[in-house]
Amino acid sequence: MTDSSLIEDLTHLVGPLTEETVVRCLQAKFYSHRFQCKLGPVIVSLNNNRHRPAPHCLGGQSQSGGLLDDLVREAVTQHADTGHSQAIICSGESGSGKTFWAMHMLRQLFDLAGGGSETDAFKHLSATMTVLRSLCSAATVTNTESSRVGFFIENLITDSAIYRTKIHSYLLDRERVCSVQQNERNYHIFYQMLAGLGPEEKAKLHLTGYSMHNLSYLSLGSTHVWNEMEEKSRFDAWKNSLGVLGIPFSDVMRIFSAILLLGNIEFIEGSGLELDIIGNNEIKSVAALLGVSGVALYRGFTTRTRNTRGQLCKSLADVNTANATRNALAKSLYSRTVAAILKRANSLRRPNINSSLSGSTESNLHHVDPGGISFSEQMFSRSSSIRSGYEKTKYDGFISIIDMFGFETAQRNQLEQLCVNLCAETIQHFYNTYIFKSTMQALKDEDIQTEVEVRYLDNEPILELLTSQRNGILSILDVECAQPRSSTEAYTANIKAHHRVNNYFFEPLPKADTIFGIRHFAGRVVYDADNFLQNNRDTLPDDVVAVFSKQNCNFGFVSHLFVQENKPVAGDLSSGPQGLKHRVLPNSSDFKMNGTRGTLCSDFQTKLDNLLKTLMHSKPHFVLCLKSNDRGEMDLFDGDVIIRQLRSLQVLETVHLMAGGIPHRMRYKSFNNRYKIFFGHKKPYQLETQQDQCKAILNSFLKAMDESKLPYVSTQWMYGKKHIFFSEGTRQQLEAMRAERINKAAAIIQAHWKGRLCRRYWSQRKQQLLSDRESVKSSKTAASWKSNKSKRVPIIRKDENLLQQASRYYNISLESAPSVPPNRLYCVAKNIRLGYPHHRVMKEDFPKESVNGRVLPRGEEVEVVGPSTKRGHLIVKNNQIVMDVPYHLLDLQTIPELPAMDI
Repeated sequence: MTDSSLIEDLTHLVGPLTEETVVRCLQAKFYSHRFQCKLGPVIVSLNNNRHRPAPHCLGGQSQSGGLLDDLVREAVTQHADTGHSQAIICSGESGSGKTFWAMHMLRQLFDLAGGGSETDAFKHLSATMTVLRSLCSAATVTNTESSRVGFFIENLITDSAIYRTKIHSYLLDRERVCSVQQNERNYHIFYQMLAGLGPEEKAKLHLTGYSMHNLSYLSLGSTHVWNEMEEKSRFDAWKNSLGVLGIPFSDVMRIFSAILLLGNIEFIEGSGLELDIIGNNEIKSVAALLGVSGVALYRGFTTRTRNTRGQLCKSLADVNTANATRNALAKSLYSRTVAAILKRANSLRRPNINSSLSGSTESNLHHVDPGGISFSEQMFSRSSSIRSGYEKTKYDGFISIIDMFGFETAQRNQLEQLCVNLCAETIQHFYNTYIFKSTMQALKDEDIQTEVEVRYLDNEPILELLTSQRNGILSILDVECAQPRSSTEAYTANIKAHHRVNNYFFEPLPKADTIFGIRHFAGRVVYDADNFLQNNRDTLPDDVVAVFSKQNCNFGFVSHLFVQENKPVAGDLSSGPQGLKHRVLPNSSDFKMNGTRGTLCSDFQTKLDNLLKTLMHSKPHFVLCLKSNDRGEMDLFDGDVIIRQLRSLQVLETVHLMAGGIPHRMRYKSFNNRYKIFFGHKKPYQLETQQDQCKAILNSFLKAMDESKLPYVSTQWMYGKKHIFFSEGTRQQLEAMRAERINKAAAIIQAHWKGRLCRRYWSQRKQQLLSDRESVKSSKTAASWKSNKSKRVPIIRKDENLLQQASRYYNISLESAPSVPPNRLYCVAKNIRLGYPHHRVMKEDFPKESVNGRVLPRGEEVEVVGPSTKRGHLIVKNNQIVMDVPYHLLDLQTIPELPAMDI
């Protein structure tokens, strides 16, 4: 057990490489509190469920991340050496600790390349992540801090320093706002605001008397009360972080309060043509919070405008349509607010690349122009103005951290879970392609035979099942959504007819019209397609959007959330709804056609494709995160759960490839440039070909291995047509010996340079040292003389006869007190010298009893002309009256701004 816990790399395991061997090693490291280990260039991290979120994201003391810190350092070094962009990818199931370690690596990255935690850039990023954590995290059955959005954190690099950090978000789960599953919770911010708002603030936001138990959007899920003090502290940190970003706290609270109250509004059939409403007070409160008329908001929910051959026709909506519009508005308000906050955070960047990283170089970006421009106009227009001033700035690639969705299952798996698992499939496919497929294809292309053949599960057929343009499940869904009359039953029947014979598609028992299942790379998942069409359309009718135009809405923040949709009617006061349907959260391309072009799934697939294109042009570093158990219990290692994750993440296959295969390859020129240090004083460029140079380098490397004190590692390499292929052991040994030689060379260079400087300035330095030694010697001599003198001279005790003789000699009276020294002609207050005369104000009446009618009243301004002979008094003059006033009764007026003086 102890030997296994000391193994740093799973490729160094002794004996047969089986699942049991790997699990025993991970278990030994887990109970030894060493939660990370290497798998060649890959890092495996175990989650012990002891990490609790701090109030400020990225805040607090920096903890040691062990191998993850080394991974970040390696990414920074490789970017500096090669100039290639680097990507650190965290993958694993939901609850495996991806977000925690992503934030830790982000802080470590700023410590190495961003100037540390005291820079304005880091404080701004910490505030952004603190705000987003509360807005985008929620509690699920298996994870209390589940991120319901994917993040691609792109750190742009200029001159080996972080110039700017951009945060790209992927698929915010907006369905959770109005529909929470049992035993789960809505987004954290709603519970935090209920715990952190005071009674007066709740009254202003119309939330008095409301709690999670009587708010419909919250009571649908778990109503278990968490640590209220922790919720309040996190809310206070969230509020402060909004201030750092320059976003008004009150405006955001008005929108979130309106969202909560929208859930308590329900439309029912009325006695007449129009719908009745349950929650009349709530709709009035929502209208007041959003700055619109209550009647206009009711009409937006209950009427529909249709464009029939150029003619606009209005009709009354039914109950289901009105309630669906209410939910769509709540989702739109929430998702657009989060998008606006993220856009604001991404618009702020460092104004001076060459300035010091630790200075307050970004303070001007937080300035709000007092010239009457509203925050809403500034927030939505500032990004374009700032962008124009920095567009020409060049950067040298990026170092990114990817914290995307992990595989998950819920009690009821809907369209959001399908998109989440599609993302997990995509990330796993990228890992398989980079680690396995590209390596084996390169060996095959260059006719190299290896003894080890690794068999891995290729999940490309699963991606084809989901995203194929011809008959993929999501493609069929987009086609159904485009048809005016479509149904969930017709959609599920269509996909079952196309994929009934697919090995990764199944129909669960008992069979149902809207139920189907997919065998994902991490397990079987059964999906309920009941709301697939509605959620994929992701639409909001313009009857309710028109309510928030600038003419109808006096709340600038909300009107700017819908400014693009209301642009066509902004200049015409008589115009209104045009019978269009807008997106709940639009893309930039949605406004080109004045309507809805994309769907939720198509937009998400496009963003995933763009992410893959970005990753393909960067050097990836993988972190495989494993959760120790499914219940989230601390310090509990469940072997069955670990084995399930090892199989889904292809860990055992990676161990086989790294331990016995040839997984690495480099072009000859790149290899020679990186490892030419092994030549020493030889001239490799006299050789004819790059391959000959490579062979000479490896021969020198073999000789250096015999002389090196590093532990022996088995090495293997093969020469291809264009590449040199080598094993993981060879890579580790090459890198270790290269670092050893570079450090040795750096020490020699430093020694020679320091010696040269010392010899150059030795004469001046010698004179300084001699003078310093003489001064120290003289000070020691004086100190020793004083100490000796004090020892030789005895203490003189009091002698009355001697005192009498001395007093007569110096004409001093022993009976009278000594004379008072002359007063100084100034006083000192707050380290500032004040001359006489100056003015002060009476604190109290003086004297208490009138003397000849002379009283200085309280508040009277008097002139202090100098110090008094009385102790603790000052001479005061007022209206030809001169008095001695105690100084504690006089109050200083505003002290003039004078330089401080030494007293």
